[in-house]
This record gives sequence, structure tokens and C-alpha cells, in this order.
Amino acid sequence: MAWEVAHAETFPLDLGRAPKKIRNAWTKAVLPVLRDRPDVSAPPKVKKLQGYRELWRLRVSDEYRLIYRVELDSKLVIVLMLDHRSKVYDRLGMDENGTPGSRIVADAQHLLEKEPTAAEVGLAEMQKGSRDDDQSPEPDKPLEKPLDLATLTEWGVPEKYRPRLLAVRSEGQLLSLCSEIPESVLETVLNGLWPATIEDTFQQPTRVASDPAELLEVAEKGRDLESFLLRLDPEQKAFLGRFEEPTPVGPWLLKGGPGSGKSTVALYCMVALAARAQSQLPLGQRPTKILFTTFTHSLVNAAAHLTRSLGIEPGRVVEVSNVDKLAYTDLPSEWKRRTVLNERESRTRATEALAACLLDTRGFSFTRSDIEFLMDEIDWVLVGQDLDNVDEYVAAERSGRGRAMNESQRRSIWLFWTELKRILGKENECLFSQRLQAAAHHTKARYDFVFIDEAQDLKPVAIRYLARLCTNGKNVFLTADSNQSIYGSGMSWSSVAKDLNFQGRARILKRNYRTTHEIWRALSQLAPVEGNADKETLDVETVYSGPYPSLVLHSDGADRTRRLNEYLHQSLREERLPVSCAAVLCATNKEAEEVARALDPMFNALAMSSRKADLSHPGVKVLTMHTAKGLQFPVVAVVGVEAGRLPSRVPEGMDEAEHLMRQRRLLFVACSRAMRRLAVFAARNRPSPFLDEADDEFWEVEPA
Repeated sequence: MAWEVAHAETFPLDLGRAPKKIRNAWTKAVLPVLRDRPDVSAPPKVKKLQGYRELWRLRVSDEYRLIYRVELDSKLVIVLMLDHRSKVYDRLGMDENGTPGSRIVADAQHLLEKEPTAAEVGLAEMQKGSRDDDQSPEPDKPLEKPLDLATLTEWGVPEKYRPRLLAVRSEGQLLSLCSEIPESVLETVLNGLWPATIEDTFQQPTRVASDPAELLEVAEKGRDLESFLLRLDPEQKAFLGRFEEPTPVGPWLLKGGPGSGKSTVALYCMVALAARAQSQLPLGQRPTKILFTTFTHSLVNAAAHLTRSLGIEPGRVVEVSNVDKLAYTDLPSEWKRRTVLNERESRTRATEALAACLLDTRGFSFTRSDIEFLMDEIDWVLVGQDLDNVDEYVAAERSGRGRAMNESQRRSIWLFWTELKRILGKENECLFSQRLQAAAHHTKARYDFVFIDEAQDLKPVAIRYLARLCTNGKNVFLTADSNQSIYGSGMSWSSVAKDLNFQGRARILKRNYRTTHEIWRALSQLAPVEGNADKETLDVETVYSGPYPSLVLHSDGADRTRRLNEYLHQSLREERLPVSCAAVLCATNKEAEEVARALDPMFNALAMSSRKADLSHPGVKVLTMHTAKGLQFPVVAVVGVEAGRLPSRVPEGMDEAEHLMRQRRLLFVACSRAMRRLAVFAARNRPSPFLDEADDEFWEVEPA
């Protein structure tokens, strides 16, 4: 049985910088060894690295060495680094004896074959000395070795970008070129100047390719690294196994916290179904149809990009869409002619209906101050649960709604809803949730499998609508985490789960592959704490480590801008990343536009709405917290975490506890977009009450 070959995320950059003859050797000489007997010493070509756990070295040529890791139990090889022999051993932290040096013994004991004693660690820390200070980046620090034409040519930098790079003299100048030089080229140069150490590679995700030879396409800039799926762990693989069976039957519910890989696993499962459908289609039979749907436009765009990169063109076997777009296609013609009201218009009609109820109904239970609550109750319970009559509503499950309703109050709400529907029908208008309900009643099944990502933010009627699109109502796959519900009410899943009967088919992913241990510990102080919080998805194991997150307390707007610029400068330099790897998250679109205008021009910042989120933009992304849902960035700043802004004012008539629950989940979701660096910004004189528990045990608190 041949060994499987995977790769660290930065390995294609190493491969791309190597000379042409070394890249050619990747498929002709290197892969045969890795697939056959990578765990057998064959000096001088292949040998185990002395003192390192599971690390091996392959001699690719007289000058170049490949470092890889062997996992015997799973017969997996992970290629980590490829470099000239004059550099690769320094990246390994190796001493003159060919064994792990002081850097590894002091800071990376997990790489060692044998655990060092306390005395050995102490000695290594002394020997390491001031190395860390010498390596710390500074904006005006000159490049250790100026870029020259021969080096840029060897790294494969296109000729048209070389003059601009040759003029660079400092680290800051290099990072400021994001708007002039493509990100892929800038990454090649950054990796060439500061290639990842062995410690760095162990902090990176592992990716897999159906054919490792395809890594040459990434190395030579013909393919995006994101087109390769992340490697699954044993728990995730076990779930995927259900979709590799001849006739997989659902429904399936996959739960997990931020960064647990729910969406990645869903994509793997979809790809497994699609690949089999494309390869085993009998003559004359219609192709299997698979729907992958999620809540936001930005997530739909990301999923479509990935499926296309994996060789599955959306449209034939797989369709990627959001619920709103699908629902419109299924509307009866009379509903397509109705005007969908916005929030302000809906409130106006609701006020009319409430006035009629107060005039005509003795003892009506609600007043004008309850408008927000009443409209939310319609969206999430009456229409959301697709209730047909008042008796169904009286008996309906409302746990998680925050505001208890007795039978008399429920009957008053039903009267209000009846009057509001009459007014809307008279004006040929409708609520958006009504249109979704109409589509659910009118749709015809047309997909063999339906995947619903981020299901916690969909109303129950939306999930039922999507399930009705499936020819076999059982073949529905949901990913969800109620702690990340930023649109919903926090209602229980019981009504949906009963319909789909997930018993025995639900799984919880327990490892966090996105956020560092330090950030996740700090987030535990911001996590949802209300009674219906899902504690199972908060109890996770983190994989990576990094610096503590920062809590920045600023004095005014100018101080915030200055310190936000400093944070982005420092974080990107220390991580040696292009500016496109950073995001600033705001409460509103207006604030996002203000922040983007205020940032240093070198960041090429762009404010983005959900419908126009351009993840390929070569600069800092400035997004609302809602738009960032489902996304991740190495460097994240969350701004405006202040009383009166987050949490915002309680809408009139809405239950205060329920509003605070939603707002707390929104902050939790925003902060959990961070992979390596996180900073939360708040005014010193009015920090959000959500930050009351954030202390210097888990946060670097920076007062104004």
C-alpha cells in the first residue's frame, strides 16, 4: 500500500523558490521515495534526523534537502521544508553536531524524540541568549541581505515586478507593496527572506492533494493553495467514511465550535459524493445533483471557489447557492409580484395592525413598545415554524426565546398576525419570511443530497424548505453551532431535529484547528454563558499556540486609529505576512467605511459589505462582524467594543436578556475569526460590559 503524501501550508512556496531542476525532481525522484519507503534509512539519500521526533531528511541533490515527517500509524508523509543545505539546517534549529540545538530544546520540546530535563532546558535558554531580539522585525530595519536580480530570477519572480522589488531597502517598504505586486509574488519574496522554521511549520495547517504532483502548479503560480482541502483528523475521517459507502443515508448533523472544521468536513463529504457521481454515471441516467447552501453571500462565494478548484464545476453535479436565491426561484408567480418590505416599512405596517388590534380587541396583551418583539416572534416562531393556526401556536415550542408567553398572550399575538397579514395582502406586500414560507409550500424536490452550512442562523422554515428540495428527505446534511448564532434567537433545535430525526447520526467535533490556544483561552471569557449555550462545542482541544491577544483601551478616535495602524504594522511584520492576511471587524457598514478611510494607505484597506465581500482583495479587509461569519484571517482587529455600540441599544419591545445574548454571541463570533493574532479595541471610558471579565491573565491589556 502506497503512503499518502500531504504538505505543510508553506511547502509550495519552498518548492516554487527552488531551481527548475529541483522542481522537476519533485515528481521524478522525490515522490516515488515518499510513496514507497519513506521510513527506511538509505544513506546518504534518506536518513532519520537524530534527536528529532518523526523527522526525516531526503537528499534531493548535492545542494538541496527535503525535510518531512512520518506518521507510521496512518502511513502518512507530511512534507515540511525544501531548501539549500546551507539554510535548511538553520531552519531546523540544528547545532554543529547535527542534533537539535538550543532554540529547539528551549522552545519546541514537542519536536524532540526524548523529553529534555529541566537542567537541559535551562542551559538551552541561556545559550539561546538574545537571538529572539536580533530576529525581531522593525518597520525601518534594513533587509539583512538586499534583494538582487539573480535571487529574484531564481525565485521565479516575474520580470515586470523585479525593478520595484530591487528598490526595496527595509521590511516596511516590502510590506507596503501590496497594491503594486500580486500577493502570490509578495509571499514568495517574504518566504524567501524569512523562510518558515521547523517550529513555524508545526503551527500550520496540513493540506492534501488528490495527486501531490499538483503541488507544482501552486509552486509555479498556476493554482491557488486554497484549492487543496485541509487534512482531516481521525475523528473527521470517521465521519467522512459514511459518505464513502455505496448508499449513504442521512440525515446528518455535524456540530462543533469555531475552527473545528465543520465546513471543511461538509465539503469533503460533498466532494466524495460528487466524485463518485461523475465517475460512475451510467449511460442515459441523469447525474446526481448535490446542493451546497449557506447563509451569507461571502460563504457561498468561498464554497463555489473551492469546489471549482477541486475540479467539480458548480452547475453540473454540484450547485452552490444561498437560501434567499433558491427560494425566489420556487415562488409562485403571485408571490413574485408582491413587494418585500424592508425593516422600516415592516414596522409601519405592524404599527397599523397593532392599532387595529388595540381598538377592536378588549384586553389585548401588547402595546406599541412591543413592536420589535412581535415582529421577531412572527419571523422565528409563527412563520419560522410554519404554523397554520392559533392552536398550533399555543402548543408550539418556544424555548430559547427569552420571553415566556401564556396562552392568552399567544392568542393576542395570533390576532395581531392575522390583522397584519390582511393589511399586507391588501397592499400586495409581504415580509421576507413569508416569501420563504411560500417557497417552502410550492417547491419540488430536485436534489439527491442537500448540504446546509451554518444552519444555526436559519429559521426552521428555511431548513424545512431546503429539506423539501431533496428527493430523499433523509439525505440532508447540517453543520451548526448554536453558540455562533448571530441572526437567530437561540431557540432550541428540537423542532427541527424531530422532523429530521438525527438520532445516531449527529457528531460533535472537539478540536480547534483555527485559533491558537492563547486566543481560545481569552475567548472563553467572552463566550456565551446563557442557559441554552452549547457547552459541548466550547469544550475543545486547541492545536496551535501563539502570542496573547490584546485588549486595547484608547482615549479617542485619533488614538484608536494610531494604535490600530501600529497593531496591524507590528502583527503583519512579526508574522511576515502580506497585508491581505489582516481584517478589521466593525459593528456597522458605516463604521467599516470610516475605519477603511482612516487606515494607513500602505494597507490598501477596503470596506466590504456581505454582498460585495471580495476575499481576493490585495489589502486589509474591513468588514462588519456579521459579514465575517464563517471566514478566518491570520490577523484580526475587532473595533467598537463599547457600551452603547456592542451591546447596542435594546430595540423597543425586545427582551433585554435575549438581545444581550445575541450581542454576546456576535462578539464571540467576531473574535473567533482570528487565527494567529487578535486585538480588541474599546474606548477607555466606556468599554463594553462584555469585557468586564477580560483580565491580564489571558489578555495583554494596553491602557490608553
